[in-house]
Amino acid sequence: MLGRKYVFETKSTRVRRLLLSGSLIFCFLLAIFTSFIAYIPIYAKMQKGRASGAFFQKSPDAIAVFTGDKGRISYALELLKKNPSSKLFISGVHAANSFETLLIKQATPTIGEAIKNVGVQVDLDYKSQNTFENVRETVKFLKNNSEFKKVLIISSDYHIMRIKLIMSHYMKSQRPEFYFDSVINSYSSWNDIKKLLKESLKISRTFILLKVLRENAVIEED
Repeated sequence: MLGRKYVFETKSTRVRRLLLSGSLIFCFLLAIFTSFIAYIPIYAKMQKGRASGAFFQKSPDAIAVFTGDKGRISYALELLKKNPSSKLFISGVHAANSFETLLIKQATPTIGEAIKNVGVQVDLDYKSQNTFENVRETVKFLKNNSEFKKVLIISSDYHIMRIKLIMSHYMKSQRPEFYFDSVINSYSSWNDIKKLLKESLKISRTFILLKVLRENAVIEED
């Protein structure tokens, strides 16, 4: 009959084992987080495709655009030209701007002239200073316009996932139906990559606060 076999671990082998285990865990978590970061713009493209399909031959009842980065308002105005029956809501407008000044700064002459001639309906939100407030004011706008059933929200691609997350916190009913379109970034510059990295941390923080800790609001700085 064989006796029990004992394996004695020395201090050095224990340190090596802990370092190896820690390194494997770190690499695993890093791989998950890297995959999540890469998925953020992919998710936005999926949402963009869904919106394109929904509004292929019809217009959204309302278009809401969140200010904050280049190209957002320009893209919204381009879509408004194609969908003049849609009501436009611009959230996070600087106090010094009016719709006329935004047209001058953000629209091409052709688009600006076309929008003026059609006489579109536009509401401006001057209160919002971050994403959470953008969503809050957009929800107020929609509650005051309950006839809107299909709403298109526009922002940058890295921003869409967090907007949708916060919107699901505020709007738990099936109406209105939200679609998301975005300005696509190439991520060829460090500045764009830095925005994506920063946004991934904000998404994680927002998810924990709203879905895990069940907070009613998120204090954030954009």
